[in-house]
Amino acid sequence: MPPKVWIKLTSALTCVAFCGKGYTMRLEMGLVDIKNVRFGSRTIIDDHTLLIDRQELISLLAQEPLFDSIEIDLAHPGESCRIIYVLDVLEPRYRLNGPNFPGALDGVGLVGAGQTRALKNLCVVETSAEQARGRNLIDMSGPATDYSPFGATHNVVLIPHPAKGADMDEYRLAVKKAGLRASVYLAAAAKEVIPDETQIYELPPTAFNHGPRDLPRISYIFPIHSQQHPTHQKETVFYGSNIQGFMPTIVHPNEILDGALMFSYSAFTWFAQNHPVIHELYRRHGRDLWFAGVVLTVAPVTIAEKERNTALAARLAKEVLNADGIIATKIGGGAVDTDLMMIYTRAEEMGMKASLIIMERYPDTGITFVPANVNALVTPGLTRDAITLPAVARVVGGDTIALDNANPENSNPGVTLTPANEELNLWMGDIVGAISQVGASRLTTYMS
Repeated sequence: MPPKVWIKLTSALTCVAFCGKGYTMRLEMGLVDIKNVRFGSRTIIDDHTLLIDRQELISLLAQEPLFDSIEIDLAHPGESCRIIYVLDVLEPRYRLNGPNFPGALDGVGLVGAGQTRALKNLCVVETSAEQARGRNLIDMSGPATDYSPFGATHNVVLIPHPAKGADMDEYRLAVKKAGLRASVYLAAAAKEVIPDETQIYELPPTAFNHGPRDLPRISYIFPIHSQQHPTHQKETVFYGSNIQGFMPTIVHPNEILDGALMFSYSAFTWFAQNHPVIHELYRRHGRDLWFAGVVLTVAPVTIAEKERNTALAARLAKEVLNADGIIATKIGGGAVDTDLMMIYTRAEEMGMKASLIIMERYPDTGITFVPANVNALVTPGLTRDAITLPAVARVVGGDTIALDNANPENSNPGVTLTPANEELNLWMGDIVGAISQVGASRLTTYMS
């Protein structure tokens, strides 16, 4: 079957309007389907099977001085296997034009234009000893696979062991960098591979992104972090920045898809690389809406900062992107609910329609704060929905797991550790990918 090429996402008239200016931001995402993965004598892709030189990859990642040693394991769809202590999940990517994950892995640079290879049906899963009291897990079979995409992917699992005396915050950052490095290493095997499908993402620059008058202009406001959990000074969230003091900023949506953003906590980077809101706005662009652009922001701590950031984000959407409506999501816990409600309210005050995707945490409280004017909400599920997962034959990443369901934050040091291969009673939010704050969930809630 010949490779597929996605339809171009700009209209001919729009192309005439801005291509004549000599610049367009066009991202060609070449998708390479991976149907199997196993270890081999060298790292290559052979007839949709990824062969990995395990020792070469270990040697590459073991250069990190904060690691005493590192193991690499594989977990396959349908296998009676559980991955625990999950820190982050990435889709392997390799950019043919420019740096990979600039500022976080490679040097300073920009992403969002040019050609990128993406290995589909494959993930790099980072596990971390720093997560030893964490509940994040992936099951490769059983009921969890109904809710998470990662039970259906071939997973290359990184298990780095910290060096004696290593600072655990810096070790966590080293694990995330190892995940980026492994992602690029694996996807580099596709450099010379003809993609099975090419998806083209292209929007005009803001100054020329006008669109027809009969289509509503929709902007996406994206709080990428909540400072209720401050980032580490050395953390690399957006283009290598720790985003401390970050102000609302307009970015091209391609930058999010192409490696500019790595989540700090409460979300997994795979969902930035495969961002469902951006994908859907692109899919409908020029049909029943016009994708006006993206505003990035963060959720600060103080009320004054929240008022400033939400007003600025809404104003950028209205006055610069000329949006008729906005969609907003959140990354973080209950504190960010306030920011989303303020974004919604400021948008309406400026004459825009608004809609929110906002997860619920506890059955008795739902969403922390909902003003009377907010009436367009979509929830990607309730994190504290109970679920029972069956016993498994094999566990990757550790041996035991802390499950204090009376205290889901697991802050009680006296909780008894449970063998991770046993039947587990836990929460839906413990299954990595089951509750996606940016809207990729297979769950939602309906008003009764």
